[in-house]
Formats: sequence, C-alpha cells, structure tokens
Amino acid sequence: MKRSERIFFYRPSPAVVPVSITGARCELDCPHCRGRYLSGMAKASMPTDLIRAFIAARKSGAKRLLITGGFTRSGRLPVENMISAIEEGKRRTGIKVSMHGGLLGKGTMEMVSKAGVDALLLDIIGSQHAVTCYLGGGWSLKDYEDALSNAKTCFPLLAPHVLIGIEEGRVIGEYRAIDMIAEANPGACAILVLTDGETPDSAEVQKVMGYARERLKFHLTLGCMRGRGKPRLLYERMAVDLGFDGIANPSQESLDYAKGAGLEVFFEEDCCVHKPGT
Repeated sequence: MKRSERIFFYRPSPAVVPVSITGARCELDCPHCRGRYLSGMAKASMPTDLIRAFIAARKSGAKRLLITGGFTRSGRLPVENMISAIEEGKRRTGIKVSMHGGLLGKGTMEMVSKAGVDALLLDIIGSQHAVTCYLGGGWSLKDYEDALSNAKTCFPLLAPHVLIGIEEGRVIGEYRAIDMIAEANPGACAILVLTDGETPDSAEVQKVMGYARERLKFHLTLGCMRGRGKPRLLYERMAVDLGFDGIANPSQESLDYAKGAGLEVFFEEDCCVHKPGT
C-alpha cells in the first residue's frame, strides 16, 4: 500500500462527549478496565438523562455524542430502552452520534441506526480463550464475524477496534482479529495497546501494527488507549513510520517527528476513526 503523505492528529475532547448508559456497571468487569473508563464519563441510566446529555453536549459546543457503557455477559450494550431517547436527542440537537455497542443483534442495530446512530465502534477479539477466560464472555468468534457483517449494512460507518496484548500482554488473537476486519472491509479501524498489567513487547506491537497496515486498506489509526511515557511515544512513532492515517491525542514529539518525516499534518477535533466530514 502506498504510504500517505498526510496524517491526522485527533483531539477528541471537548468535541466528543462520552456518555455511559450503565453508569460504572459492567457485567464483564474485564481486568484491563474494571469499570475505570466508565467512571469518568457522564452518566445517563434513564432515557430522560440521555436526552439531557444530548442537549448539554450541544450547548457545550460538542460535535459528537459517544454512547457507551458496560456490557452484558453476551458482549453487548443494553441499549434497547434508550432507542427512543436517542431518536429524540438526535432530533432536538442534530448532533452526530457514535455508539460503542458490542455484539448487538441485527434487529437492534437496525433500530439504533434508524434512531440516528451514525457510527458503530466494535471491539474485535481474535482469540476464543481471551473471550472465555479473560473477558468472561459467553460468545464465540463467529459472533464477531456476524456483527461485522450486519453492522456493515446498517451504519454509515463501521469502525472496529483491535486491542493488542489483551491476554496478559501476550499477542495471540490479534492477527485473526485483523483478518476478520479485513474481510468485512469497514470504513475505519483503530489499534489500541493494553496499558495495565502485563504490557506487550514493543517488537510484537510493531509487528501487529505493521500487519494491520498491510491488510487494512482504509482509514487506520492509533487510538487513545496506549499507555503513557516512553512506550506511548514509541507506538506513536511506529504509527508514523508505518503510514497510519491518524493518531489520537498525539504528543508534541510525534508532531515534530511527523513533520520531520515530510508528512502534512492536519488537526481534527473528533474521535480518531472519523475522517473529516464523517
């Protein structure tokens, strides 16, 4: 794949407002999260709360609401009782809506899409052992394939995510996850790196990132979750060298590095999976 001569640097906050519709509750309680990521979000456990979140986001000048929350044991966001609130919030504000929905059934996907969800973000795990033993989930890899296929027909944008090192820092199912995403051919993909516990070896991270760039011929970015300090800077440099299309919350060092590499740098206030205008 010919390397792009440009790169997008994304700053999601304050343009994107994440809202958890389950509070800090999550039935999976995955070791790398334990509800921490949900605890810092706005809460909207009732439909009226979600409508108010839409209105508050619009008043603050935000451009997008990210609807997320804790997942059930079946790997999905319990969003059914919020569909009418999504429709009402979208009607009243016109704000763009992305959803981190998990393995929603096709019928639910169709309903939330009709209600106004513009993009579905979907974590893809390529190891059954990780699903069963690490996440404590009761679903199969086939369910990911089905979700990818269904979402592709329902949403203007499908944006899978791959988390490197999810099995205690080991790289096991990441290549299969990338292959599933390549087969689905969505509009975008974000690569993340485990930040807590046993972190993956940097050489393994580079191999996975390189494989992702080789296989995925669409908008590919390095997402928000990737640790701090030297490893974070290293992953950002890898993304530049490998020809990734964007980086979320990049460092000044990476900005200088990208410019030094001859890339034209563009800044976007949005989630990294969204190309300008989407």
